[in-house]
Amino acid sequence: MKKNKNSQELLLEKLFSSRVRIRLLTIFILHPDEQYHIRTLETEVDAQYSAVWKELKNLEQIGLLESEFSAGRKLYRLNTEFPLIEEFRGILLKTVGVGDLIRQILNQIGGIEESFIFGSFAEGEPNAESDLDLMLIGQVDLSELSPMILQMEERLGREVNYIIYTSNEWQSRLESKDPFATNVYNSPKIVLIESNDAI
Repeated sequence: MKKNKNSQELLLEKLFSSRVRIRLLTIFILHPDEQYHIRTLETEVDAQYSAVWKELKNLEQIGLLESEFSAGRKLYRLNTEFPLIEEFRGILLKTVGVGDLIRQILNQIGGIEESFIFGSFAEGEPNAESDLDLMLIGQVDLSELSPMILQMEERLGREVNYIIYTSNEWQSRLESKDPFATNVYNSPKIVLIESNDAI
């Protein structure tokens, strides 16, 4: 017998059914103290004005966002008192928004030529105990990387397992058909940083 979905489950499904909506939710939930003008969000989300406006209107109508006018400009911010805010935050940080969060952190580190998530997260099958598997390719300074990994783990609430190869090492492993490298290469990935010689 098919289980009837409750109103919260239906709302969650509705909220996570649009790419633009997901990008907006990620921005607001990762930056709960910030206010955004629609033009800024248009650039951040990389979508047309009309699509961004439509989603902002929807999110404000259900109470997830609130707005105010400042100097004649309408600014949006997260309504931190929204009843399901913790559920949204958990879903975003564990699934669809995890790539954006990690990308923001990795962009602060030099020497990374390519990076992607692989394993259960990339396959869309993470659970509460899943570690996050992160591949880093390039000349990465471990002293710079280590505190950033800790920051990721704190934000995600789970362990981050990372592997580092130089570009030459990675290409050599692929060319020699190394079992691990070949398996990763042929498996789903969430690309965070692309090189000119992307996988």
